[in-house]
Amino acid sequence: MANIGHNLSSRSRRQYLKSVAALSAAGAAGFAGCLGDDDGGYSLEANAAGADGTVHGDVAKMVGERLSEKTDGEIEIDAFTDNELGGLNESMENVASGALDIYVNVYGLAAGFYPEAQIFDAPYMYDDDDPYEHMIEVTDPTQSESAEELIEAIAEETGLRSLGTFPQGTRRVSISGDAVYHPDDMEDILLRGVPVPIFEETVVGLGAQVTELDWGEVPQALSTGSVDGQENPYEIMVGAGIQEHTDYVLETNHMHPALAFWINDDLWQEFSDEQQDLFYEAIHEAQPEAVEQLETNIDESRDAFLDEGAEIITKDELEYDAFVSQTREHISNEFPDFVERIEEISGETYE
Repeated sequence: MANIGHNLSSRSRRQYLKSVAALSAAGAAGFAGCLGDDDGGYSLEANAAGADGTVHGDVAKMVGERLSEKTDGEIEIDAFTDNELGGLNESMENVASGALDIYVNVYGLAAGFYPEAQIFDAPYMYDDDDPYEHMIEVTDPTQSESAEELIEAIAEETGLRSLGTFPQGTRRVSISGDAVYHPDDMEDILLRGVPVPIFEETVVGLGAQVTELDWGEVPQALSTGSVDGQENPYEIMVGAGIQEHTDYVLETNHMHPALAFWINDDLWQEFSDEQQDLFYEAIHEAQPEAVEQLETNIDESRDAFLDEGAEIITKDELEYDAFVSQTREHISNEFPDFVERIEEISGETYE
């Protein structure tokens, strides 16, 4: 194993930026970690929005354990959850600037930096029968030329580089009120949407009205009836107690968002080809574990809705094809420049 050195001039600036970010995030608790060790190794800080015990929260730890083993401890990842090192936009900005090494979250969060990044989160894009494996494969920059080309463009323009993806989970709609089976039944339903253009337009494509609302405010809004529902993977919904405010879950299966393993591109360029290959190996080895954990959590979370008395309307019970065709048509109209790339990456006609 080659010794992992570091460029002091570039690292000193990043160390300062990281110190500012760490103080802001941790306050009196001090620094969460350091970037360069005296022995020439790397101690990288990773932030994630997900909670410990969820795939979203555990991805960086999964990768870090494998990377540490492969490098005999010369590359370590200190993984933080629940956005402990900063919120969504702040974390993306910090990775772009080098103030944070790694962030795990969906591609759509990079839309403010590079709008085409949202393409990886397009609704009804991945194989219905095996969405997680398909998504992992076609968004992998080491396997897909089209994905690699887009990821390189994002990195060059923004400083944000994705090394691969993990499944966040399949997004479904939860509502209170009457049962829904067709997009036409959604006309008067107000759903909270993720404040990312392609996520919000997906809600519109499904037939509902959309409103922006901070995630922490959603349970209260549901309990008071100021919104009729929201959409998220089961695991995230249960983590927020959404099952306590839901009459129906519609298994529209409209999105399989790709959790990107974002790393600062300047930092990435400091690693040798061999070290970069070890990152990719660690990610590839962690992906099956993530899929297995997610599938287990989905079953448990689904049961939590049933235990609270919610009714689950399955894909087979819905007018599923109507949801697919209407949503794809809406996204194609709203983002016409995305369609060709969606088809290149997914390998399917988007209509």
